[in-house]
Amino acid sequence: MKVAGIIVEYNPFHKGHEYHIAETRRVTGADFVVAVMSGSFTQRGIPACLDKFTRAECALACGADVVLELPFCYATGSAEYFAEGAVTILDKLGCVDSLCFGTEAEVPISLYTETAAFLCEEPAAYKPSLQEGLRAGLTFPQARLSAARPHLTEKALALLESPNALLGLEYCKALYRRKSDITPYTIGRLGAGYHEDTVPSEGFSSATALRKLLTPGVAFPEGFLKNLPTAAAALLSKKPYAPVFAEDFLSLYRYAIAEKSDRLSSFADVSPELAGRLRKRFPTCDYETFLDHIKTKQYTRTRIERCFVHILSGLTQTTLNSFRKNEVCYARILGFKESATPLLKAWKKTASLPVLTKLAQKSKRCSAAENELLSYDIAATDLYNTVAFQTHGVLLPDDFSYTFTNGKF
Repeated sequence: MKVAGIIVEYNPFHKGHEYHIAETRRVTGADFVVAVMSGSFTQRGIPACLDKFTRAECALACGADVVLELPFCYATGSAEYFAEGAVTILDKLGCVDSLCFGTEAEVPISLYTETAAFLCEEPAAYKPSLQEGLRAGLTFPQARLSAARPHLTEKALALLESPNALLGLEYCKALYRRKSDITPYTIGRLGAGYHEDTVPSEGFSSATALRKLLTPGVAFPEGFLKNLPTAAAALLSKKPYAPVFAEDFLSLYRYAIAEKSDRLSSFADVSPELAGRLRKRFPTCDYETFLDHIKTKQYTRTRIERCFVHILSGLTQTTLNSFRKNEVCYARILGFKESATPLLKAWKKTASLPVLTKLAQKSKRCSAAENELLSYDIAATDLYNTVAFQTHGVLLPDDFSYTFTNGKF
């Protein structure tokens, strides 16, 4: 039995994702493809445009065999945390042979693994230079690039500057640190680039461009659906609700910042300096203007949006550090195909962490620490569902009531 893992967000699921699954199966010869997917909120800190159960259904309809949820505390973390959590889950399943991730162009996997090893080992001449750059006010990516320049080839340095390559590097770093037996593979991206925000006339659209076709409070437009795989479009066309946007959370974000003003710097990703910026009394405005008031060259939009959701959820840096110290301690199934039942049975023997199909199992199979990590996933879903209902009148399934119709729970 060959098992391939992929790490995804599917925000939303599009034709490029379908291609990625198919190529993963072809390149690795996998019998099963397991996707570890962000839940209600993504790595950028924004709510997913569609709920996690719908996105999981789209993935299963378009080629994936099992979809697991990446816990909220990792899904909304930095690229390093995000990769660490997802790779740990795949590694602890005990039978995943390969990990496939997309790149902007055909890049040999050796370039990723060698660069990742360098970044993990941090040679003596590199680390002081990195710290010097940080003290000089450079952002971490800028300081890392500057410190690595004397030691890496131009091709390796290009990886450090490519948004999609950065996650791939973090996957390889996580595998290296874990001394994992999982073999990484790269799959060249086709069509639009990672941050392309316009829909091309040919080829695959990016998720960023597809989200721009969506309108708050309005059902899925034809232009959006035609850029999805046939099975995903058919599934979404039957959904009776509109997508969710970050601006739908603005009033909650502003309230949480005001209500927790005296302890903002205790929350994950919130530095004392950024806490000071958040405490400023900004005029009533829309979401984009609010972000513009806060962001600087050092504090990017993504960093700030992650801070918003961490403050709202109550996730402190201390709690996050505790979770990381103990590693991800469960794999929660969002959905699976009937044909993947043998794989689920195999996990009972190979997995070194609980594999949950029903949340009613959690109190019996998880420790207090594991239940605490899971509680953030449940709270994130409840928060997402509440905003979807209050803003758009949409009733979404919660973590305890949802049942994937094509699988067994």
